[in-house]
Amino acid sequence: MNIHPSAIIHDGAKIGVDVKIGPWSIVGPDVILGDGVELISHAVINGHTEIGAGTVVHPFAVLGSHPQHLAHDKSAITRLIVGERNQIREHVTMHTGTVKGGAVTRVGNECLFMVGSHVAHDCVVGNNVVMANNASLGGHVQVGDFVFLGGLCGIHQF
Repeated sequence: MNIHPSAIIHDGAKIGVDVKIGPWSIVGPDVILGDGVELISHAVINGHTEIGAGTVVHPFAVLGSHPQHLAHDKSAITRLIVGERNQIREHVTMHTGTVKGGAVTRVGNECLFMVGSHVAHDCVVGNNVVMANNASLGGHVQVGDFVFLGGLCGIHQF
């Protein structure tokens, strides 16, 4: 395990083997980082969030924050589950689910989330998905395996 001295790791966080946590990164108390996860720097992982083995999170990504949903109960336990070997680039955001939407946002394996892409509450993203720069998923969107979403693409729920 390699943790930079400026990183903040809250008590209760579960950190796998061979994890690298770079400068100024924050890992919340209910976070699980799988083996070989790398937070390059300035990454924020909070909420009830699980990051799968071998995933790399780049600077200024924020994963596991409360959903941007007016009716969301912030006291409810909802989750973000990210699979293995994903590349999560700069300024990506992914939110936890909502109680009414099933309480879980899920991301598959071996995906690439380019700069500024967004995965909203209760989404299900398949395996080998590419979301180009600033592509955005509204809440409850389901994306199948091997989908490529072009830059600035917005997908709305329902």
